[in-house]
Order: sequence, then structure tokens, then C-alpha cells
Amino acid sequence: MLLKLFLISGISFFSFIIIPQTTREAFPNNSTDIIIIGTVHYNTNNYNSDTLKEILDNIKPDVILVECDSSYMTPDFQLSEDIKDIFLETKAITKFLNEKHADLRPYDIPGRDLFLNDHTREKNQTNFFEDISILHRDNKLNDSALNIFNRVISMMNISEEMANSPATYINASEGSKKIDTINYYSYIGLDNLIKLTPELSPYYTYWQLENQYWNERNYTMLQNILNYEKTFAGKKIVVLCGFAHKNILKNGLAQKAKDNNFNVKEFWEY
Repeated sequence: MLLKLFLISGISFFSFIIIPQTTREAFPNNSTDIIIIGTVHYNTNNYNSDTLKEILDNIKPDVILVECDSSYMTPDFQLSEDIKDIFLETKAITKFLNEKHADLRPYDIPGRDLFLNDHTREKNQTNFFEDISILHRDNKLNDSALNIFNRVISMMNISEEMANSPATYINASEGSKKIDTINYYSYIGLDNLIKLTPELSPYYTYWQLENQYWNERNYTMLQNILNYEKTFAGKKIVVLCGFAHKNILKNGLAQKAKDNNFNVKEFWEY
């Protein structure tokens, strides 16, 4: 059950490309709008490709940054045919581009899927959460570890709730607070659980690599967005990301916005 919740929560979407900084192509005296939209990657009853397509229709973006690497696109930055109808985002983008124009760009780490789908990693992930469940079942977690375990379970339930929530809630302030909770216990919480539980020490290196990759990925995504902001100055840039990334990217952009003449906005401002 713990592993199932872990996968539902989106933590398994840990998912390095630095886009070369380019000359501004648009209007350097006009500010750029960057709109970050948290998504869930797959259709749910409350959030589907039509929902996102309607949001895009309202914003009318000039540029859409897609949470993928260049392997998901053609050399001229179109979605590959085998990708168009797979994810919530790519379905919405395909529908939107059938009616309007926008430039697409990838901003994720190249080779992301090689990391995520690595057989050894997947085996470690499965064994890790199975062993945590067994230790809990056998009452082998000390009080501090048990407290973290209970909070991790609560976090995973919150993540499942978030994954089935409407776009407005996922992207609103209350949803943002829950995203911060999810991210904390997904990484720092589980790291502390390992440190408190000798039986989990064989997983220390594995989990350190997960934490490192998560941080590197978010840092690189942020740098790529900032570089695209320079390339497409004066434009409306939509950034589509799994909801776990949203606060990290939004906060990072907010720190740079004033000095770089761009605005960070929410989709309902349009």
C-alpha cells in the first residue's frame, strides 16, 4: 500500500540540460509574463486535457514550456507523434495548436527517463518502501521514526487528494501549502527516517541520489526557464509542470523577477 501511494503521489516523477543563453528576440523594453501551471500529467475527473486547453485559450500564450527533454520533440520543436496523445499536457497542447500558434520548448533534463526507468533504481524503490512497511508492521520503528512514518503516510494521502483535485485548487494558496508538505516529507522526511532506522541504512546511498537528482532537476529547470525568458522577452510564457515542482519554480522565479523585468503570474489572472 505504501509503494502504491508513493507512485500515485507523483514522487516517482523525479525527473541536466542547460539551455545556452541567447540574445533577446522580442521587445527588450516590455516585461515578460511567466505563468506557471501545476498539472497532474494524466486525466482525472477534476482535471483533464480539456481543462488545461481552456486555460491555454484564456491565456493565449506565445510560448509553452513543456516538462520534457528534447527527445519528446522534433528538431523544429514540435511534439513527436507518439507523444501527442499520451499525457494530459501534450493532449491539451495538441488541441490548442490545432487552433492557435505558440512556440514549444522543452525545459527538463535530457535523459530523464533513463534515470527514472533504470532497472536498479526501480528495484531499490520497490524494496525500500516494502521494507519500510514491514518494519512498521513488525513494530520495529522507534518513536521518532514512527512519527515520521505517520507523517509520510499522511503526506501520501494528501498527494493522492491533490492529484485528484481541480486545477484551481492545485494552483491556489491552500494547494501550494500542501505541495510544500508533500515535498518536505518526500525527501527530507524520508531521509530522516533512514537515519533513524538502522535497518534502512542499506538504502542511504540510493536515497541520497534521489535527493540529489531532485534538486539538480529543479535547479536546471529553473535556469532553463530564465534563459527562455531572455530569448522570448516581452512574450507570455506558460510553464507546464507537475504540481510538485510548482512552488520551487515559482519561488525561484519570483526572486529574479524584479531585476529581470518579468512578471510571475497565475493562470486565473487572464
